[in-house]
Amino acid sequence: MYKHGILAVIGLCLVFSSQVGAVEVGSIADSRFEGSGGWTLDGANMTDTRSKLLNPDNFGPAGTYPEAVNVTDVADPITYTVLSTFDIFLVGYLADSDEDFITEDEGQAMFDWVSQGGTMVISCDDASHDAICIAFGLDISADSASPPANPTGLGETRPMFDGPFGTSEALTMAGTIRYFEETAGFSVLAEDQSGNPVILEALIGDGRVVALSDIDMISNHGLSNGDGIDSDNDRFLANLIAYLADEAVETFVINPGLNGNWWNGPARAGEGMQLELVIPGGVLTVVATFYSYDNAGKQIFLIAVGPVNIGAGNTTDVDVFITEGPVWGAGFDPGDVNEEQWGTGEISSSSCNLMHILLNPNPTYAGQGYSALEYDVIRLNPPAAPCPVPIPSILVR
Repeated sequence: MYKHGILAVIGLCLVFSSQVGAVEVGSIADSRFEGSGGWTLDGANMTDTRSKLLNPDNFGPAGTYPEAVNVTDVADPITYTVLSTFDIFLVGYLADSDEDFITEDEGQAMFDWVSQGGTMVISCDDASHDAICIAFGLDISADSASPPANPTGLGETRPMFDGPFGTSEALTMAGTIRYFEETAGFSVLAEDQSGNPVILEALIGDGRVVALSDIDMISNHGLSNGDGIDSDNDRFLANLIAYLADEAVETFVINPGLNGNWWNGPARAGEGMQLELVIPGGVLTVVATFYSYDNAGKQIFLIAVGPVNIGAGNTTDVDVFITEGPVWGAGFDPGDVNEEQWGTGEISSSSCNLMHILLNPNPTYAGQGYSALEYDVIRLNPPAAPCPVPIPSILVR
């Protein structure tokens, strides 16, 4: 079985981002929660949150933190592939009883994504808004917390309380205020006036979760008005995003949205690759046909094939083959095709527009003058399908 190419795949775009160097932040669209919304990043109660994150004086090349923030409001079902386009994903104050609340499959996708390197901020203000915290092993109290939220000794050492935007001490809490009862596996970074835990952090697998017992620590009800960074809560929010952006692990997944033609650009015009992802026998598989030339100047095609490891996400190991034998026209006989393994390779993809290629000849073909080839590739044409494309759940489980 052949697979189209190995070489050229994505280059002008950056990892996870529609703008170079940007921090990709995702949140569930408020439109999904008509009856109980308002506490997601496009909700009415988090307009100041959003404006502070999008202010280039705060986050941008000339800002306090040198990378811009892009915020995406996700109305579609939350899948591992959707999550893999983000550095950070926020789940705000959402009613467990809402008919459009996070489904079991979505909760599992979030847990899987974090386990593979994703980063989440979750909020659980009371027992009717705590399903996402329960999914990560946390219990919220029935009793109210006693504001403000003060960093613990450990918290004072964490960048979210002492980072590029300055230090934070007492954080305003508002509205429904609770504290965490079950904190096993989590570090307590802030407590209320009675010593109850209200901000937690944990490493889960290769990823990270920060849990808040009150969304208003980072909503309009705790932040200053507008897009400036002026209060303890403002500094906590900005430092939190900067810290999590620095710690985020790349989790982009190779997906069928990468199908198409790729090349290294004008410097290697006449050489490139066609990439296709197929699902033979239920296994997501890379098929890449790389077209180049041998040492005599004759055109050759190398066919790279390898299964995508969903858990590994953005890298696929491939076997590379070369063929010869048949002749042109009426004399063509498929029985004359002689397929030989040329070598091995690796395809890694960090975004929908950039891929890195490595091709290694085996000793036989190295002896014929072929050397290892390694470089980045970009799309030759705009994609014909959206990217990322959701991977069928049967392949992820």
